[in-house]
Amino acid sequence: MKREYIDTLIVGAGVAGMNCALHLPKETQALVICKGGLKESDSFLAQGGICMLRGEGDFAGYFEDTMRAGHYENDEAAVRQMIERSPAMIEEL
Repeated sequence: MKREYIDTLIVGAGVAGMNCALHLPKETQALVICKGGLKESDSFLAQGGICMLRGEGDFAGYFEDTMRAGHYENDEAAVRQMIERSPAMIEEL
């Protein structure tokens, strides 16, 4: 195992960490670390899986479910953007 990584350190091997690693320039040397085994990441353990907006008719329910899951402390603009961009993000993943 290489012991020196000059360019990038990514903490977290879930969907966000892996997405970050995949979008780095190809010549970037990166190390991805996680708190436990790969099957212990929050993304792997997510009971609900990954949600995606399937059509405009689903937006209100998706929005309400997300806000409720965050105890209505979520940033509404961020939730809207996440929902609106979800089809493109799932396609990319």
